[in-house]
Amino acid sequence: MISTLHLGPVALPTYPLLALLGFYLGLWLAAQIAARRGINPDHLYNLGFYAAIAAAVVGRIGHILLFFPAYRSDPISILSPNLAAFQPVFAVAAVAIVILFYQRRYHLPVAELGDALAYGALLTLATLALADGLNGRHFGIASTQPWAIEQWSMARHPVQYYEMLGTLLLIALLWWRQQTLRPGQLGLWAAAGYAAVRLFVDAYRDQPALIGDGYRQSQVIAFIALMILLLVLYQSLAEPDTPNGITFEWQQEEDGSR
Repeated sequence: MISTLHLGPVALPTYPLLALLGFYLGLWLAAQIAARRGINPDHLYNLGFYAAIAAAVVGRIGHILLFFPAYRSDPISILSPNLAAFQPVFAVAAVAIVILFYQRRYHLPVAELGDALAYGALLTLATLALADGLNGRHFGIASTQPWAIEQWSMARHPVQYYEMLGTLLLIALLWWRQQTLRPGQLGLWAAAGYAAVRLFVDAYRDQPALIGDGYRQSQVIAFIALMILLLVLYQSLAEPDTPNGITFEWQQEEDGSR
């Protein structure tokens, strides 16, 4: 594991560095797809900036609300740079609201914007998987395979690198096929492909959260998401081509009212 990068007298934690790098790389890739889909790439950079601020602020506020008694006894800890004091669910909700508001404000095409954001997110997720591997987070079960890695005093499946490689392969495949996909389909394939990667990879992850009769929670979520996304993709492939690709029902109602 390489949890710290030493540059002379300076020691830098690798996880936040890779998280920032992954965010930038994902945003850059999303901008490339946006340009190919007829959206000004500057919109993606602006949207990413606003979304990052909203995620950081709301994610921290969410943690404060959930653990308010601890902060009440030590108010100064609200300003602590501790990255663990963060609630991802609140952050994701904030990002979704920012995306919706920005799309409505600038009248960006939904399908094309979804393509750019979903595809770019794959590169961010691949970088975060690398960060997990270097820091021993979300580690795998014990393994005797020759490619097993030593983490926490045990040879384990390198599930973080399985996820990273699977996601990078998905990025490459979709890049090769992107020109043949109608607007909206690239984003759906990106989400479905990542769900499939997690469905496979999480079978080898240690200490999983279990639900029901011993089922892995992450795999159940990935399976349900994959089935829904494949159904939507099947319906989109069965529909006749439209100039703007996939059209959502609320868009049709909007167009009819104009």
